[in-house]
Amino acid sequence: MKLVCAVLLAIGMLTTTSATAEIDASQADARLIGMPIYTVDGIPIGQVVNIDVYGSNRALVVAVGGFLGFGPRMVLVPLAWANKEEGYIQLLVTSALLTPSRGIGSR
Repeated sequence: MKLVCAVLLAIGMLTTTSATAEIDASQADARLIGMPIYTVDGIPIGQVVNIDVYGSNRALVVAVGGFLGFGPRMVLVPLAWANKEEGYIQLLVTSALLTPSRGIGSR
């Protein structure tokens, strides 16, 4: 799961700019908290638990995972990666981009 978080942050630094953001700062408020997040291909990722500032950029704080008593991980998702849809947030990436490749972090 740590690898997924690292991959998400790495992709954010390498891809989209804030000029392509579909959720602007005026929408990034309490209305987004509690909304589920899905990838472009419909795979559920988690749920928004907060809005935070990372460096000079605003980001969604997303609870990802959580199974059998182990709590979810908190992941920052840049607003530039997301579209606000009716009742949910859709990431602008597919689940394949979020899945770490076999070469990353393996020995």
